[in-house]
Amino acid sequence: MNFIKSFVIFGSIVFITSCGGNSKKKVAAESPETITEKVDDAVKQLEGEILSFKKIASLDHHRMAAEAGVYTPPSIATIFSDTKIDIALVQENQLAGLDLPFKVLCYAEPDTMKAKVAFTSAAFIQKRHNLEASLLMDYKSNLSKVLASFPQEMISATEVTNIEEGFGIVNIKSDFDYATTVKNLKNIVMAQGDTKWFADVDYQKDALALDVTLRPTVLLLFGGPAPGGKAMVTSPKIGLDAFCQKLLVYENENGEVWIAYNDIVAFANLYYQTSTKPQQMINQRLKMTFSKAVTNQMNE
Repeated sequence: MNFIKSFVIFGSIVFITSCGGNSKKKVAAESPETITEKVDDAVKQLEGEILSFKKIASLDHHRMAAEAGVYTPPSIATIFSDTKIDIALVQENQLAGLDLPFKVLCYAEPDTMKAKVAFTSAAFIQKRHNLEASLLMDYKSNLSKVLASFPQEMISATEVTNIEEGFGIVNIKSDFDYATTVKNLKNIVMAQGDTKWFADVDYQKDALALDVTLRPTVLLLFGGPAPGGKAMVTSPKIGLDAFCQKLLVYENENGEVWIAYNDIVAFANLYYQTSTKPQQMINQRLKMTFSKAVTNQMNE
């Protein structure tokens, strides 16, 4: 009779060796994937689909928040660009730069084991910026190809029926010229002790590379992992539009300089039909901070 002699555990493989024979059984004891691993896998899949695009940033909200001592569900935003598409849309309406470049969020809702994929749709951009649908054909086609490999049950679409022009956009006129406005904003943002800078998307510079004339327009990307994590803990999908912060600075046809950014509460209500105290507090903080940077009260 054979008797079990020993167990040797290495990683997730258990080897069982028996006495009285040369047989060795190998039993795979694989652990189920955690939700964090599922979201990571979705991001890897996405990365494989966007190799032909210019990658702007990858924002791991969950891990950045954890480093700051805050919990938020697994959530990773990937921002990537097709410059020709971006410039064509920003030429038509500078405010469209607030919803560009492409942004896809791989995430999980609280207390679930299902990874989701959210994105800024062509229909949303069309309605929010009052654009002709034909102008967004390339945007829609490229995004559809990127998302095609994901099963339908993973896709978290956004209902846009009630989206109107200007939805959730906060506009503030600057008292300064374009260059000074950008400088003041960067200085005041980075003076915040809990903020990280991620990237600039200079649409005017990108347009020049294509021999296209565009008024000064830049998108500034930054965020606070700790406050952002607290704001996303029960509503992680707002990481698509509200985190990181997307601040558009532009000079209009009249030579006026404006800034525009997303109202966090508006997007929380869009996705979850409610907003939280941390979201409301960040909204107030953003308005105070940005207003101080672009009005003469900064020098008072």
